[in-house]
Amino acid sequence: MNRKDRDEYVAREFDRTAASYDESRLFRSYQRRTQLLVISRIPVEKGHTVLDLGCGTGEGTIDIARKLEGTGRVIGMDLSEKMIEQAKRKLDSFPYDNVDFFVGSGASLDYNGYFDFVFSTNAFHHFENKEEIFSRIWKSLRDDGMFIVQDICDDYFLMKLVDLAGKIGERAHAGSTTSRALHSLFASSGFTDIDIEKTKLNRFWGIMIGRGTRRANG
Repeated sequence: MNRKDRDEYVAREFDRTAASYDESRLFRSYQRRTQLLVISRIPVEKGHTVLDLGCGTGEGTIDIARKLEGTGRVIGMDLSEKMIEQAKRKLDSFPYDNVDFFVGSGASLDYNGYFDFVFSTNAFHHFENKEEIFSRIWKSLRDDGMFIVQDICDDYFLMKLVDLAGKIGERAHAGSTTSRALHSLFASSGFTDIDIEKTKLNRFWGIMIGRGTRRANG
């Protein structure tokens, strides 16, 4: 399957679940919790420009925009048009106008030195061509900009089984990875100050949060 066909397939899969996504047990018990954990580690300040890659229904995007108190700009990007529609509806009651939502993918990211932060939660295992996406994210960041990504971590045995089940039963699942492989993706793309944090949310879910910075001399 080529990239265009796969992107269309992934978009259709999430289009089907968009209307009820925020009320799903997986989102409320796991994904929202990890999303808030990542957001708590993003040192945003007023005036910053931020990208939420794989934003889903936009909950995390709006969380960041609320922190900026109407300043700067926050962009949410997702392959699923229906997810983006759900996200845009939330802006009707949002008090600031510093948020934009677009349909798009990391593989087509075409910004140059624009963002202070790029973050992505619970989407990394859907990305093919991870090396290309990391490279595009690096180019999209300003000097001293930071990329923060969270996903399940294959260092944990149970997460390896989740990854395997996803590859067998879910075509939208491209594959998760280990903390070492994630570190290599950051390093090979030119990021410095790389940190990979591993943690368990409970006895089952083992996740990792990776951070890397684009330095001016990088």
